Amino acid sequence: KKFNENENLELRGNFAKIEVDGLKICLLHGSEEELLKTLIESQSFDVIVHGHTHKAEVYHKGKTLIVNPGEVCGYLSGKATVALLDTVKKEAKIIQL
Repeated sequence: KKFNENENLELRGNFAKIEVDGLKICLLHGSEEELLKTLIESQSFDVIVHGHTHKAEVYHKGKTLIVNPGEVCGYLSGKATVALLDTVKKEAKIIQL
């Protein structure tokens, strides 16, 4: 499903892929662990952003930057967090709210 022909965004259910500053970025919830694992191992994306575990983390697997922003409400973990992605440097950091 395309939102706007001027935007490079495609949504497919629980999965979206976008391109920003030349980076191929995958967005998904992450509840389908095998899909997440397969996407990471495929090395098809520069960045994968997922959630589900509510565990805030940023790490590399091969050329892929994996980002889990945690949970903005802090209900389960006790920490309200978001992630900030720098698409120029291909870096991300967790910010505690």
